[in-house]
Amino acid sequence: MKDKIYETIKVMSGKTTFKTLTKKFDIGTEELQKMLLELKLDGKIIQLGNKYIIFPKDLMLGTIAVSTSGKKYLYHGKEKVYIASNFLNEVILHDVVSFRLNDNNEAVIVSIVDRPLGVMTCEVMEIDGKKKIVPYHNEIQIVLSNDILDNLYVGDIISVKITPNELFEYNDAEFIKKIGRIDDPNHDELVIAMNYEFDNDYSAEYEEEVSKYPTEVYPEELNGRSDYRYQDVVTIDGINTKDMDDAVYAERLENGIIRLYVHIADVSHYVKKDSLVFQRACEKTTSLYLNNSVFHMLHPVLSKGICSLNPNVDRLTKTVIMDIDEDGNIVDFDIVKSVINSKKKMNYDDVDEIFLNNNVPAGYENYLPLLLTLNDATERLENRYTQNGKITFASNENNITYNSDGSIDNITVINDSPGRKLIENLMIGANETLANWFYNMGIPTVYRVHELPDLNKINILIDKLNQSGFKVKRLNNVDNTKSIQIMLDKLRNHEEFGVISQLLVMSMQRAGYSTENYGHYALGLDAYLHFTSPIRRLADLLVHMMCDIVIDDYDKLNDKYLDEIYKELSELAKHASRMQRQADMAEIEAEQRLIIKKLEKHIGEEFEATVCETDEKIRVKFSGIDTYIDKRSLGEDFQYDGKKKLYYDKYSGKYLTMGTKVLINLIDANSANKSVKLYISGIPNQNIKKKVLIS
Repeated sequence: MKDKIYETIKVMSGKTTFKTLTKKFDIGTEELQKMLLELKLDGKIIQLGNKYIIFPKDLMLGTIAVSTSGKKYLYHGKEKVYIASNFLNEVILHDVVSFRLNDNNEAVIVSIVDRPLGVMTCEVMEIDGKKKIVPYHNEIQIVLSNDILDNLYVGDIISVKITPNELFEYNDAEFIKKIGRIDDPNHDELVIAMNYEFDNDYSAEYEEEVSKYPTEVYPEELNGRSDYRYQDVVTIDGINTKDMDDAVYAERLENGIIRLYVHIADVSHYVKKDSLVFQRACEKTTSLYLNNSVFHMLHPVLSKGICSLNPNVDRLTKTVIMDIDEDGNIVDFDIVKSVINSKKKMNYDDVDEIFLNNNVPAGYENYLPLLLTLNDATERLENRYTQNGKITFASNENNITYNSDGSIDNITVINDSPGRKLIENLMIGANETLANWFYNMGIPTVYRVHELPDLNKINILIDKLNQSGFKVKRLNNVDNTKSIQIMLDKLRNHEEFGVISQLLVMSMQRAGYSTENYGHYALGLDAYLHFTSPIRRLADLLVHMMCDIVIDDYDKLNDKYLDEIYKELSELAKHASRMQRQADMAEIEAEQRLIIKKLEKHIGEEFEATVCETDEKIRVKFSGIDTYIDKRSLGEDFQYDGKKKLYYDKYSGKYLTMGTKVLINLIDANSANKSVKLYISGIPNQNIKKKVLIS
């Protein structure tokens, strides 16, 4: 039927309307709409006004995304394309659009093909004396019936299901529920989470299923499991972590080998494929952490209870056992189902105290030999990863501490530390081992992939570095990471390294999930996956389920069954990649909104900022947020150098380039629309310390 509809549109050449098709084909309205949408999303037809035509050859399809600074762009396949000024106010996150490229390689949007974002959060506001609902995507118009509006109050936060009209000019809204009030604690986090398709809503059926999970390990569950309860197993996490996926232990063998045990919570023992818990996990795909709020992939009964490797209780695990030689090679390994009893809950700060200050915190004395062995293992692995070309970027993650009312107390940048590095490398070792295991068996799984970057984008960044006064050679190829690794190592001791590192990350491909093994470029590994966090990531849980199949039912595997698994995993991997992008954007938005709330109390004050980019607009980072400044917002001390195409301070002679420290005046800060207005006043005097909210 779909092919016949396509042929009709092709033959009628621009004269086909929905009414024409309903007369010609004996199918229901909803079924026809569904088929037309499928043809649109397949890139076969396009709707212009009320007419359907064959998709023009010069048009392409793309999906709208929004950067952390609020700038809209689109993805055409894996390619990121910036949008020309038209249509910017009409499109919203996830819209599928048709577009063509202009002379500047910008997307000129022709039409909105689909608006899949069906549920939106809105605030009830009074505008021109009338009650109206204003959506989070406030550039679109939503219409809600007066009967519903009459029962709502100004300040209510509600969720609605939207149905756009044919031309996407406005959206009819169906009321779903009231979420809360704008003055509720953590309401910002709740609204942001729901806007990105996350929540902590559980159906009655789901809650009933969760209530039947055990709270302890039973003896009959230990059959066929390796028993490691004799080991002095420890967990090492953040000080406030409550859902502990991983625990570690290591021992030295006589031949110089370190035998490493990475114990991971056996979540798939409890969460089965036919359960509501698994279905919801497939929908959310990841836990979301917004400031001091958590939106769980798995119910807290599981994530903090029977699945969490809490101290001094038996827990079921899957264990990756790795023999690591002095060169960091994993010379032997095994993967087994197991049971452990963690002896101590350690935290990064205490472990850092041992390795940085040679100070052993109380309660750690008996574990010092174990920590030294674990650290030796991580150094061996790290040396091999570095030799293989692993790229080490500067940390760009904020560590925020909160007051009792949820406001920011302090912000610091999370730096690499011995404790974090120890766990990171041990987990990479386990993930690498599992990836190679599956790949060599030829059994489908979900890989964590990071493909080669675009050479042109890397060289554009290098040109900017050279314009900023650095001396970096353009690259001939990026087939392996060595050239980028060498470039970063040369720049690592520069004050601007953090900015350079961030820009390099932005110039690279985004990591994602796939059933195809493309390797992991930044880690320099031929195969990689995520296995070590099944409590909070669907991809890891899927890998655990595949482990169960291999360990328990290997003899039952056949080509037909493996093909079915591959197709199912492929769809889930795509969805997990999309939801990971959603989670990343939500986390940054929530953090930046909270920081801007703090800045609202400092309007009119002067701060020190760092210039990140100097293209059409100047992008600066200060107090934990990135923001753009129009070049008209430069102080009178700045002049333009036409040859270098850069602005400079006429008193100091210093140019505004990547990494330049500048003084800014905070003119305005508005957390509601996530905006700050700045004025660059000059270059700081090195002897005068200006206010910095982030340390």
